[in-house]
Amino acid sequence: MDKAHRALVDLCRHNQFDMVFVMAENFIRRETLEAMQDASPRPPVLMYHSHDNNFSSGILKPNHFFSTLNEYDLVFTTKSQNVERYKSLGQQNSFFIPSAYEPAVHHPVLEQDSRYRKSELLVTFVGTYDRSRDPILEKVGWDRLQVWGSHWQRSPHFPKHKDHIHPNPIYYFEFADVLSSSACSLGLLRAEAEDLHTQRTFEIPACGALQFSPRTDEILSFFEEDKEIVCFSSAEELKDKLDYYLRDESARRKVAEAGHRRCVDGKHAYIDRVRSMIQLAAPQLRRTHG
Repeated sequence: MDKAHRALVDLCRHNQFDMVFVMAENFIRRETLEAMQDASPRPPVLMYHSHDNNFSSGILKPNHFFSTLNEYDLVFTTKSQNVERYKSLGQQNSFFIPSAYEPAVHHPVLEQDSRYRKSELLVTFVGTYDRSRDPILEKVGWDRLQVWGSHWQRSPHFPKHKDHIHPNPIYYFEFADVLSSSACSLGLLRAEAEDLHTQRTFEIPACGALQFSPRTDEILSFFEEDKEIVCFSSAEELKDKLDYYLRDESARRKVAEAGHRRCVDGKHAYIDRVRSMIQLAAPQLRRTHG
């Protein structure tokens, strides 16, 4: 860590940065941030962003987050409920920035470039194993389900359904290919993380798949239910809606296409989030840099 400390301070000493943007840091100490400011010819605006919930149990937390929180000029979080929590700890410049998708990665894959036929994968879920997901997926039915993600060997369903569980993460083209080839794709949330939406909220429709997601006000602020997304409040409701949309290809395609348009036209790409953060940082930049 001393080596990292010295490297960061040297960067600030020999360069004139307007902003320093720290993403999900797990090691930067308060002393390092202060030294970076002191070493800079003109102190940069310090910004921090995390998509994790630093207040929930069982979630990896940055080692020095709470001791460094107020060293940052601005703090951004994808967890809307954390804005007031940060403010209660003294960080008044806390802002909610939703998750996003990357257009260069998350887009429909043409059938001639795909490993699969269109809608060959009836129902998919891509995500890390969590016990809360077992009863939901059991209700969906393993005969029509394919799952990818880390730690799925821990699921009690793994021994019986190895043909449907791929216990490894997928990224980039493979990720987009799976979603693009899915008739229906699940955007499940983690209660442990207090998720109200996740990256999948945007990645699934960006890839052209029909998204099935738990019903939250936050998700419904991005997409219109039954027109751009399909939502559910119970495993039984999810099963019933999957049954319907798997029978009706026309209805499935209509909602999927509308969800894709809303995602792309709604400025939900990462570059749009960066623009929002820079806009929020503009007053601070004007004060410190003139």
